[in-house]
Amino acid sequence: MSREPAPVPAEPVDPKASEQLGHLAAHRGLIVRRALFVGAIRGFFPVPVVDEQLASRLGAGLLGKLAAGRQVDLPPAAAAVLAADDSAVATLTLTAVAAVVARFAGRKFLALLAAGRGADEMARIFYRATLFDHYCAKLHVGGPITAEQASRLRAAIDAEMRDMTLGPALTAFREGSRILGRSLLEAPRWFLQRITRLGERFVRSGGNPDVLDAVPEPPSEDDTWLERASRAVEEVLARSGSAHLAKLIGSFERRWQEGSAQEGAAKSADGD
Repeated sequence: MSREPAPVPAEPVDPKASEQLGHLAAHRGLIVRRALFVGAIRGFFPVPVVDEQLASRLGAGLLGKLAAGRQVDLPPAAAAVLAADDSAVATLTLTAVAAVVARFAGRKFLALLAAGRGADEMARIFYRATLFDHYCAKLHVGGPITAEQASRLRAAIDAEMRDMTLGPALTAFREGSRILGRSLLEAPRWFLQRITRLGERFVRSGGNPDVLDAVPEPPSEDDTWLERASRAVEEVLARSGSAHLAKLIGSFERRWQEGSAQEGAAKSADGD
């Protein structure tokens, strides 16, 4: 028997908030799908360093797509700064590589996903990517995003994530992850085959993270499982209103502008 989505109290819709967030609708579907997709494949790599490197590469790819959609130049080096996870170590031991082989099937992870686990990570991916999308659309002043700017931007986003609650997005991704996990327990053949080949190449390479560039994207004819989960997430987000996201965007803007003003003042002082 399928579970009904958890009820989410509707927040009052502020017309000003709706106007403030209207531009984010263009990429919301992409962000939701990628957050779900990261959650779907991370569990196939139980070794922490692989886990984080995989998430970082997928995150950099998402940021690149968002920047391109806003006609903002995001060089690979800057994307890597924005997406990198400081907890990842540089190399893998042979024991760690062997652990990938021992636990590669990922079925236990999919069962946890079906129970709604991992939703907090998906919600954080959603918010981080949304803040970056907003930056590209409203705050970037032109030219490529340099590594230095990327570092400042990441610091501002990290600060917002530390200060915020996950709010309606957590509820939304809990429901989406349940649907996704149930679907992937009967996963499309392409997903299992391509993930398996990717893991085998990773092991044969002795833990070379470069093979993770071959992470598969779902082909259009086999992405019904992802579409179902995405629709569930977007429906819950729509019912929950925009107040929470509007507050986050407003706080992020203030933080970024204050930091830019301080940087400008410091440069002026150095030039005197």
